[in-house]
Amino acid sequence: MRPMTASSQAPGTSPPAAASGARAPAAGDRDPAGLLLARLSVAPALIATAFLLVSFPLLVIGEFRPVPVIALSAIAATLLTWRGLLRWRGAVALPGLRVPPDLRSGAAADPRPWAQPGDLAGGGDARRTPWWAALSVLVIAGGFFAFQAAHHSQFLVISRDPGAYMQFGAWIAGHGALPIQTSPGAFGGAKGITFGGFAMYQVGTTVVPQFMAGLPMALAVGWWLFGVNGALLTAPLLGAAAVVVFAGLAARLAGARWAPLAALVIAVSEPLMFTSRSTYSEPLALIMFLGGLSLVIDSLRAERGARALALLAGLALGTCLLVRIDAPADALPVIPYAGWLLARGRRQATPMITGLAIGWAGGAWDAIFASFPYVFQTNKSSSVPMVAIIAVTIVLTVAGAWWLRRRARAARALPRAGEHWLLPTWLPAFLVVLPFCVLAGFAARSHVQPGYAGEHYAQLALHWVYWYLGGPAIALAAVGAAVLSRGCLRGQWPSWALPLMVFSWGIVTFLYRPGITPDQPWASRRLVPVVLPGFIMLAVWTVAWAGGKLRTPGRRRGTALSAHGTALSAHGTALSAHGTAAAGVAAACAVLLVVPAALGARETALKRTYANQVAAISGLCDRVPGDASVLIIDGPAADRWAEVVRGMCDVPVARFPDSARPSSHPEAPAALVSAAIAGIERAGRRPVLLAATRAELAPFAGKGAITHAVNLPTTGDGRYLLSRPYNVTRGNLTAWMWEPNR
Repeated sequence: MRPMTASSQAPGTSPPAAASGARAPAAGDRDPAGLLLARLSVAPALIATAFLLVSFPLLVIGEFRPVPVIALSAIAATLLTWRGLLRWRGAVALPGLRVPPDLRSGAAADPRPWAQPGDLAGGGDARRTPWWAALSVLVIAGGFFAFQAAHHSQFLVISRDPGAYMQFGAWIAGHGALPIQTSPGAFGGAKGITFGGFAMYQVGTTVVPQFMAGLPMALAVGWWLFGVNGALLTAPLLGAAAVVVFAGLAARLAGARWAPLAALVIAVSEPLMFTSRSTYSEPLALIMFLGGLSLVIDSLRAERGARALALLAGLALGTCLLVRIDAPADALPVIPYAGWLLARGRRQATPMITGLAIGWAGGAWDAIFASFPYVFQTNKSSSVPMVAIIAVTIVLTVAGAWWLRRRARAARALPRAGEHWLLPTWLPAFLVVLPFCVLAGFAARSHVQPGYAGEHYAQLALHWVYWYLGGPAIALAAVGAAVLSRGCLRGQWPSWALPLMVFSWGIVTFLYRPGITPDQPWASRRLVPVVLPGFIMLAVWTVAWAGGKLRTPGRRRGTALSAHGTALSAHGTALSAHGTAAAGVAAACAVLLVVPAALGARETALKRTYANQVAAISGLCDRVPGDASVLIIDGPAADRWAEVVRGMCDVPVARFPDSARPSSHPEAPAALVSAAIAGIERAGRRPVLLAATRAELAPFAGKGAITHAVNLPTTGDGRYLLSRPYNVTRGNLTAWMWEPNR
């Protein structure tokens, strides 16, 4: 294979000084603000990856304890960040979108190797990131954390995913192992009782919690350090870190000066607010997924340590499976991209594939041995096809890489960047119109495929994006996708190749099949890992690209006039006029991105949900005796309170299956309950009954005292099917308790 030339060098790297006419930066000529932003924006992904890689094996062997977890995670995080940050030798500044050579005309590259194409701050050294850009990102992230912490929810009782995640985390924080033990002996062999419930699967006499273990392990650290409030504040902390990670990717793809705009748009968007006030997995998945993409870009630009950065990128992208079961589907384009790198003989390919395989292996262990009912029973309809698609993609990628290498040997070289090798001539034009056609098709879907019912709301998926981001973001993203698709095919903007593949794939698959119960804001969580970042990133890039286009004519004309030694003042005036126009257009577009996103969250941003749950659970646990065996006698109450009492009050809990109840009465038959009470007393423990209403406990009033154990007002998320959320719901936390007379 021929040595790599300037036109086929690593994506994102600068052309040699001789080719570009610019002095290569010296070792001391680094960009401190850009380096800070670059490092801070991948640090959360590296720390999360290190933590999960160390903690999950400890959980598997039953040693998930504070000292080994925190100590070993600190060591692993230090090693990974040392390789990924302290020895980071990627782009000296944050190059973002260095203007590449025009490969069709052979024009010279931009003489400033690290120039931002959307740089509107005329004059100065365009290679350097201004401090205001880096500091603005940190201020936005800090403000986001403070705002979210002030309005965070107390979602602990199990009614949807956040409560289940919190109880999962509470159990492993206190017991250090899975599955959840149920202590059947504490019920004296009572007949007809079960131990599972909503989001809790009974397997034998144990309970397997729903979901992957990644987020609960992170929540467990919050439990250890600061108790229940520390666990609840983990969500806002992860959301703030996600803002920084997203800004770092924007800096790499659109330029550091555009990172604050990207951070602000995603920070004011309702989906990220919603998922980082309660304990959802999406913010942590976003950190690892987008952090992995940033590490891929850094590895391709790196002068040193490229293989290490590629390995870390693969680990972050693969280990994301421990956080979210859909992560491999989102990362599917990484497989053909890695195959393309391998076919081209790039040194990053093998370590990236290795890291991805290691991460997926850990997630597969969790799915098969720890979360089997959740992955292969409840989600069988999506997880099995996902595995099949991944397998097919791997086979096709291997076959394609082998075929490309054969053709390369036959032709004595692989195609250089920008060469239309074996590609039809109509493809660039087709890619330009494709994004608009796709979005138009999904927009028309709600008109040609009406009849919303049940979970069949997929035809409204694009409406969801519109509700939360607005029309300008969608339109600008379509323009960006069109320009980038054609440019990447021609060899321009090589750093965008993988992000464009990932965002396009994620957006199209979501719009085709959202795969979630469609009420809002619940369904907005599906936007967070890929769809929301994809639309915002493409829109911000379009603004930066348009600003650069407005400045380009002035620069080229000025260069030509300077070369002839004439009209220098005219050159300055023209350049200033173009800069002013570019700044005006950029400012207007920024407003069109920020304002609709902020308006999409205006009704819910200042309202707290699931209030008073900490106080309610604390009061309930204080009322339940330490030697009690709790029996919950109606189904809805058991779904909500069983694991709360077992994990946070630390007493055995059982319930009756729904089949034991007449359809007209949710409570279990009195005879079964009386027999269970007798069994608990034979076991030498104190029976306690819980129910949703006093009437359910009335048959046992003569044998004990009935008290209103929980009675506090609370709030919840609204459930809107045909609009974005406008308000929260209000209700009461309630539970009645019976215990025998002492």
